[in-house]
Amino acid sequence: MKLYCIACEALAREAYYAAARSKHSVEVKSLHFGLHNTPDDLRKTIQGEIDGASEKDFEYILLAYGLCSRGTAELTARNIPLVIPRAHDCITMYLGSKERYAEEFREHPGTYYYSAGWVERKEGEMEQGVLSIVKDRQAEERFQEYVEKYGEENAAFLLEQEQMWTQNYNRAAFIDVGLGDVETYRDFTHQVADSKGWSFEELAGDLRLMDLLMSGDWDPREFLVVNPGEHTCEDVNQGIIRACSQIGGV
Repeated sequence: MKLYCIACEALAREAYYAAARSKHSVEVKSLHFGLHNTPDDLRKTIQGEIDGASEKDFEYILLAYGLCSRGTAELTARNIPLVIPRAHDCITMYLGSKERYAEEFREHPGTYYYSAGWVERKEGEMEQGVLSIVKDRQAEERFQEYVEKYGEENAAFLLEQEQMWTQNYNRAAFIDVGLGDVETYRDFTHQVADSKGWSFEELAGDLRLMDLLMSGDWDPREFLVVNPGEHTCEDVNQGIIRACSQIGGV
């Protein structure tokens, strides 16, 4: 099969690695991580990639994303079927199954997860091999974005709510999938944990979901196939995401 994979750049290492091991021909396109901050922009960008793909070139379009704050809900399959994991976010992809993610969440609800992609693309910046935390700068940028959209008073409230949410964290967990500069990612996560007074833990990653996505082994319990003309819709049940005949419908 000829497959086109649209992946979050936080999963770039994992996506390219799995594509290289697939028996199928897989073309991977990674999209900017920052799109997660505005799910509507993420949806529009992914839809643009879907619309631009030709059925002459590809048989399926793979989405290496989770539901991601509904950023992948309300996508339309045009002439090529879509395949998307049943996952709330990319943490499921790092851990290998939604069941393992649910177990981790039950036992350690106050965990902030880090991986190669999260460290490289989102939480820090690389400068000659040294990682520096850029949370304050990101918060300021997000505040200015909120001011432009909602006004200064509402922006302050939204940012305060976000910061209150982070106060509930008490553990930083590094998920090691064995790719990239593991020691640097581990050290960075340790730095975050120490700076915030959180505990640190390292978890063994599992690339089985990414491998299954790239291999074409799409068990309906773990993957959704969206046929041409159908749309993705959020599923509040355990399925996480489903296909529907109209956006927001059934």
